[in-house]
Amino acid sequence: MAGGAGMPLLNTESEGEELRAEPHVLPAASLGVSAAESMRNYIITSRSPTASIVFKGTTFGKPAPVMASFFSRGPASIEPYVIKPDVTAPGVNILAAWPPTISPSEIKTDNRSVLFNIISGTSMSCSHISGLAALLKAAHKDWSPAAIKSALMTTAYTHKSNSSI
Repeated sequence: MAGGAGMPLLNTESEGEELRAEPHVLPAASLGVSAAESMRNYIITSRSPTASIVFKGTTFGKPAPVMASFFSRGPASIEPYVIKPDVTAPGVNILAAWPPTISPSEIKTDNRSVLFNIISGTSMSCSHISGLAALLKAAHKDWSPAAIKSALMTTAYTHKSNSSI
């Protein structure tokens, strides 16, 4: 037995640098493909590889946001002239309400109960946009759904990860 107290989750080339929070029943850390490759090389070239994790604080100013690799994006395969989504929002690693009757990992042997979980998906992105639409409707009761969509699309901006706004 190796006696490990945790687990590294190493991305492959196809997964790239994108990291998603996932609940596990033991401590785990996710590594993007470049850090994962460094770890693999260290394990292969070291006689007795060891590792530890040291929290050095929260890092600010990192590039964000990016469109999640698992989100739908255009052009559509059936009709290449249709480009969707029209508007998107953050949908990765969102702290959201969670039913206490379901474990955070959704594994049957995991008996933990939580009221919140970190979730990723288009359903998380949708709630951000729906909230904005509701705020617009409250402020402009006479606006149609098309007018609200237009306002969201024409007042949004593209945020490039490598620049400041």
